[in-house]
Amino acid sequence: MNKPLLFTTAVLTLSLAACTETAEPAEGSKETSSLSLEEVYTKAIEKNNDIESVKSSAVLNQTVTIGSEDPVHTVSEIDMTIFNDPLVTHQINTTDMSGAAAEDAASQSYTSESYMTENDFYMKDPTSGQWLKLPAEMTEQLMAVNESQTNPASELQTLETYLDDFSFEQDDDSFILTLNASGEKFSDMLMEQAGQFLPELDFGIPAETLFQNTTFEDVVYVITIDKDTFYIESLDLDMTMNMEFAEQSLAIDQSLESEYMDYNAIDELKVPQEVIDSAEEIDM
Repeated sequence: MNKPLLFTTAVLTLSLAACTETAEPAEGSKETSSLSLEEVYTKAIEKNNDIESVKSSAVLNQTVTIGSEDPVHTVSEIDMTIFNDPLVTHQINTTDMSGAAAEDAASQSYTSESYMTENDFYMKDPTSGQWLKLPAEMTEQLMAVNESQTNPASELQTLETYLDDFSFEQDDDSFILTLNASGEKFSDMLMEQAGQFLPELDFGIPAETLFQNTTFEDVVYVITIDKDTFYIESLDLDMTMNMEFAEQSLAIDQSLESEYMDYNAIDELKVPQEVIDSAEEIDM
């Protein structure tokens, strides 16, 4: 009669123990910390929610395969400066495509530039060089998509539910948190995140239909946190997403490596006046 209760208590005890254990030192480490995973996580969320500015640099490698077609490989290098009060971001994105489908595309390589505020989004047309101003509803959508980049703590908050699933290590300078997020347990969270990057507007299909037959494989997050400041130094994500819709299969293999630097190092960031004056408003 008491076995289910005893089992539940044992599982809870193991979960709590995982969160309160100190980080396993990497080989050769001399500077070790006695902080627990939960303590590090809490401090990191607090510090990264309270930043004034930060710069980030990311490399996204992605392979998309539709049905039996040849895969398309995309490499994007994304450099971003973020200022939070008031919110202004400046982003430069260089993208290179390869593969049979990419050879038929209008541009296999291009560089885009954008500025985003709480109310406006300005984007430079990579072909013509003309600055464009997107409508308000599009700006709101892009704000949601870019939240994890404009606020480094947002990814930590998303993954906090799975804190007891992290492995926890340290070297002399950093805490290294690793989460293997493959499996049914993480599906809802992964679908929500994927939905932000594959909005209905791109496919013309509601998210609940688009992800009805979707599986995630080999999903691994690696988060590195500075021991002294508790700022996020890097966030890496590897993931494979397999989808079936409209009798068609779609596989996306993705590897994202993000670095954060120069915390609170800039005093001001504004959209240049020449961008505001020259931008053409477009309808979507």
